[in-house]
Amino acid sequence: MISSSIDHCYYLSLPQRINSQPLPTIEIVDMRQEIQQGNRSIFSRALQNALCQLQEQRKQGILFINRRGHSTFVSCRSCGYVIECPHCDVSLSYHQTEEDVPKVLRCHYCNYEQAYPPECPKCGSHYLKFFGSGTQRVIKELGNLFPDLRCIRFDSDATRTKGSHHRLLSSFANGEADLLVGTQMLTKGLDFPQVTLVGVVAADGLLHLSDYRASERAFQTLTQVAGRVGRGKELGRVIMQTYTPKHTTIEAVAKYDYHTFVSGELEQRHLLNYPPYGRVVLLRLSGTNPVEVEHVSQKIAEAIPQGEGLDILGPSPASILRVANRYRWQIMLKFLSDSLPNLPNWSDIRKLCSPSITLTIDVDPLHIM
Repeated sequence: MISSSIDHCYYLSLPQRINSQPLPTIEIVDMRQEIQQGNRSIFSRALQNALCQLQEQRKQGILFINRRGHSTFVSCRSCGYVIECPHCDVSLSYHQTEEDVPKVLRCHYCNYEQAYPPECPKCGSHYLKFFGSGTQRVIKELGNLFPDLRCIRFDSDATRTKGSHHRLLSSFANGEADLLVGTQMLTKGLDFPQVTLVGVVAADGLLHLSDYRASERAFQTLTQVAGRVGRGKELGRVIMQTYTPKHTTIEAVAKYDYHTFVSGELEQRHLLNYPPYGRVVLLRLSGTNPVEVEHVSQKIAEAIPQGEGLDILGPSPASILRVANRYRWQIMLKFLSDSLPNLPNWSDIRKLCSPSITLTIDVDPLHIM
């Protein structure tokens, strides 16, 4: 049962930090200009200078990167082949935990793992190249540029063992490292007064996702990670690297302009009938037989009664069609928050699925992927 009414919402503003501490300044660095001016490093010159000062002044900093691993994919420079997971429609990420440990390629969706090949599986070329940056690559580049900078990597790979989460944070809090390098795990709840620098290596990785909440999540994450600095006596500094400095989300984050961001975001949601102005029901289907999953998706879409006020989007393949050898399709239903269209009987819908097909019905889903 889906209610036709929604609860009243109240906006409670917190215009100041605790103890009236000022917010740190956020400096946006256009990485396109860095490349044009000959800087091929994953670190802008501003961030490099700030890291040098961090060492000299014996302060601490945090570097945020949206991906774990070394590189997001491996491609052959001779034929262009990209090494993909045999079970999912995604590229394998390159991981290397230690210099003397064998290199591995890992899938971040099904955890499949294989050894790094000595040559291209397609053409036999030895010219394989890593693309994109993850936490491991950031740590490696820091070691090359700043060999005396003590770094701790803080991501799901580094915190797999029991007690490692607390141990790593305690080590950083005790001053045993100069820099904490991690993923979204470090954006919330960390309170280190001695941190005077936050660097965002690549803000763009949060923006361009096939989900209507992508900008909202990007604004939240970037604002939260900026809030990790300046929690002590010193104001601190935030350096945010991006290839799209004029993106409305980036501009709003730089000015801490929540109201302008929300106003623009709500306008887009209203035009497209997305929450909070509309309601969304997402039907996700998956199975091992791609033809059967598509066929059942079509049958379900045709069985949903057409009616005024109800938009039926799909069926369509999920943004990543295959995960762990299961093929995924989805159907989205949209309608206004104050209406209750003639929705189908979900029990009857489930009867259209064979035992090999999994159907999940997600009302107001948090993720549409």
